[in-house]
Amino acid sequence: MFHMTMILFLAGALFFAGPAGGSDAKEGVVNGGFEAADAGAAPLGWDLPDGLGVRWVTDSDSAGHGKIILMDTRVSELDMAAQWKREGITKWDVPNPAPAPIANTYGLSFYSEPFPPPGGPACRLSFDYKGAGGAKVWVRGYGRVRGELRRVYETWAGCRGRAGEWTRNEMVFHPKSAAAEIVEFRVMLYAYYPPGLYAFDNVRVERVGTASR
Repeated sequence: MFHMTMILFLAGALFFAGPAGGSDAKEGVVNGGFEAADAGAAPLGWDLPDGLGVRWVTDSDSAGHGKIILMDTRVSELDMAAQWKREGITKWDVPNPAPAPIANTYGLSFYSEPFPPPGGPACRLSFDYKGAGGAKVWVRGYGRVRGELRRVYETWAGCRGRAGEWTRNEMVFHPKSAAAEIVEFRVMLYAYYPPGLYAFDNVRVERVGTASR
């Protein structure tokens, strides 16, 4: 039986705008436990892991977690740029990649596919995290601005935990304060400094008052 501690956050709204890149509205994030596969080599409802810096693997440290997302920010910019090219991943671009760990500059990101907002004035982001160092989980909201889908809201939880031990993190946020009506959310997992291994599992976004499972 693995040991898990609980961390609770409260967060206000942040306002940003930028271009946008599920399950249904009741469930929020699709496949937040990363157990289901799509028709290819990716976890259902999420981007394609590159297989080097971002890996979809079975947790080797404890029983009960199964498939997880593992990020390795020790990998160099050079190696990451080469891996993205091999895998045909074009959304990330590192100009003049260096041999230093990617933790020193950009870090690594991994997105969910869009999913409908769960509704209500307050929502809860929760996730399991294992790692020691800098990592965040973002919730980004997108809405129609002058006919274009743009990022109109975002908030994030700083990951609390330590190496070798899963920690449950929770944060309550208030998307109704967005600059425009949110029509979809995406979750972004982000790991950076120091160079190391960062693991994520059981990601949920739900309306406050919905029982967690």
